[in-house]
This record gives sequence, C-alpha cells and structure tokens, in this order.
Amino acid sequence: MNFKSGFFYLIFILLLSNLQAVTIETKTGKVFESVTLGEETETSLEFSDSHGIITRIRKDSIKKISEDKPLGTPEESADESIPMPMPTQPKKSELPEHSILLNQSISNDGAFQGASLFGERQSRRNSESYKSFSQAWFLTSSVDLLGLPKQFQVSITALNPLVDRTNTDSDLFFQSTSGGANQNKLVTNSINSGTLQYDSNQVKPRKEKNALTDYLFTRLNYEHTTKLGSFGFGFLFINVNDPTYAMRGYQTLSWRPPFLTYLNPVFSINNKMLSEYGGIFQGDHNYRLSLGHEFFTEKLIRITPSLVVGYQDVNNNQNMKKGFSDISPRLQFNLSNYFIAFNYMYRATPALADTKNYTPDIGVYADSNQNDGKTIDPSKAYGYKNTLITDSISSNSPNELVRHYLTDRYQQQHIVRGIFFFNIGYTVRI
Repeated sequence: MNFKSGFFYLIFILLLSNLQAVTIETKTGKVFESVTLGEETETSLEFSDSHGIITRIRKDSIKKISEDKPLGTPEESADESIPMPMPTQPKKSELPEHSILLNQSISNDGAFQGASLFGERQSRRNSESYKSFSQAWFLTSSVDLLGLPKQFQVSITALNPLVDRTNTDSDLFFQSTSGGANQNKLVTNSINSGTLQYDSNQVKPRKEKNALTDYLFTRLNYEHTTKLGSFGFGFLFINVNDPTYAMRGYQTLSWRPPFLTYLNPVFSINNKMLSEYGGIFQGDHNYRLSLGHEFFTEKLIRITPSLVVGYQDVNNNQNMKKGFSDISPRLQFNLSNYFIAFNYMYRATPALADTKNYTPDIGVYADSNQNDGKTIDPSKAYGYKNTLITDSISSNSPNELVRHYLTDRYQQQHIVRGIFFFNIGYTVRI
C-alpha cells in the first residue's frame, strides 16, 4: 500500500471509529457486516462483530469500508412532524387481477319487498290502470368491489329509468299549486257568466311531480363463517334522486346454515333504522328466506331457479299490518357472460299495499276500507270523461251512501297481486 492509500485509510478509519457499525468488503468479495472498528496498524486492521469475535485483516485486501444505515430513534418514528418517506404504490403484479364486477341489465319493472319500483308509479303518471306487466323500462348498473377480504362485500346498484323521466299534468286540474285543489269550477263559472272569477296567472294547469326517478342502492356486508354456518351483518341504503324523498336505511342480519347446501338457503332480516317521513316506517322488519341452485356450474350454459319469500312485520307504525310481502320465484339462464331472467312477484297479503302511503288517494272519496285489497284505478280518477261520470252519479244518487258506493264501484280496481318482469344483460370483470 503506498503513502497516499495509507493516508486515505487512516483518515477514513478515524472518521468511522466513532460510529457504531460499518460494513467491510474485501477485494475477494467477502463482506463483514455490522462490525465495529478496533486497533489498526500500518498494514492491518482489527474489528469485532456483534458477538465480540475479533478479526484482523490486511489493509491492502480491503476494497471498501462503508457506514451502516442508522435505524432511527423511536422518537423519530413517533414524531409526525418529521418528514417520512412516502409509501410506494404496490407493483402492478401485486394488485388484484380485477377491481370490480360489473353487472348491467334492462328491465320492464323491478320489485323490493313487495313494492313495484317503477311500474305502478308509471301507471299513475300516465293515467293507466295498474297491471301485471308494465313497460317502465330502466337500466340497472351494479358494481361489486373485488379484491376485498373474503368476509367483506360492498356493492352499489343504480337504477336509471329510460322512459317517462319528465313531469306531466296527470290530474288535468286548474290549480294554484302543483297537486293542489281542483279549481275547474272557477273556470266553468267564469265561462258561463262571461266574467273572469280567478287570477289566470295563478290558477292554471300545472304539472305534478310524477316523473320516474333514479334509485341508488348501496349495500355493505360482513360475513363470518363458523361451524354453525355463515353469519352476516351489514347495512342497506336506498336513495332516490329527488329531494322530496327521504333516504331509506336498513340494518341487515343474515344466516347461511351449514345444511341443505344444495338449495343454498339464506335467512335474513331487514330492519328499518331511519325515521324518514316523520318516523312512520321506523322499526318495521322484513324477514326473508331465499333458496336457489345453479345447474351446470362452470358450463357455457347455466340455469338457476330460485325462490325468495318475505314476511313483513309490520308495514308501518300507523297501519300496523302484518303478512307475506312477497313470494318471488325467478328463473335465470346464463350463456357465458350474458343472462336473461324471468321474475314473478306475488303479493300474498295485498292489504300491505292497501294504504295511502303506497297507493295514494286520488279518487273522489278517500279509501275508507284499507283491508279490502282495492285501490283507485288511475285511469278513472281524472279527465273530463271521468268527471262527467262521477258528476252524473252524484246528481242521480238518492243519498250519500249510494253516491259513495257507486262512485267507489266505478273508480276502484283490485290491487295487482302478481307482477311479472324480466332482466336481460351481461356480467363482466374489470
């Protein structure tokens, strides 16, 4: 080793002698890590490892001496005011292959716990009789998050009507506010007398708020599997794209028993937990049992029959009605990633829908019997023809009792007990 090299090592060793640990690499490729420098001579260097074993090597065999990186003090690790290295994004290979499961379909109607989502609202908007098969076409887009721990499920479903998205004047009344009192007689009297008896800027035909609006279902669930089966706990929130509607919220509980696995039974409870509409619906429960089995699993063509039965306890805390909200069979056919499903919702207890909150009073008389399974036919509620008929009944009836009976007989129809709808769509992983 020449003078310059010896002087360099001397200075370097003096600088490192006060450090706790260094790494020494020799010219032959041997590495001594986390060693402490000790005594040195003109031609040799002494160091000790973490076990106290002392080693001496020739200086001219050393390739490099480097300082070990400090581990940092506990104070530095705990102090959030000290800038820390930013976490790096995981490598692409470490991310799940797919992020979401997208399911899209087109349907003519939908159902939730015995309620029609769009069809019966469309009938009121268009002044049509309630029917079993509606044409309230809408698009369903459902997203399930993938890559979560197996126990967690998160899904978001949007229901977007494709028709009848605007408000209309369904009652054909002259009125001062939308949905207000019928003031057609003021117009008739003005015509007969030749004198204007109302403010034409205020009393006029107005559109009702009857457009088909978007829904958003958000479901969060945690499922824990034990020897007694799988137990689930979560929440379901339903939003309507209309500020006059309150958000509905449910606490969901479920149990998937370890037996009858061929039928995949699931017992669940939807507990209403939000106090929308002044708390009318707060505290009701819907108990549900679902059964289903997929035939030809992993094949190109698959068939899945299923059945859901729901029992309502109670419908709201004013009417306090109980009964089977829906019995809903479904038959789904899958061809690769495409599917078509046929659904039928049967209302075993139609009195659950025989309330002013579900089928509003739009007839001449308010519904006086909310247990007869009848409601006002929207096609016979409004319009000049219906007004002429109800006025004729009123003027020719001998008393109020007969007038009431005949008017109800003309305007009412039975609540539709069975609703048929289908879905056609596809499923893809993204």
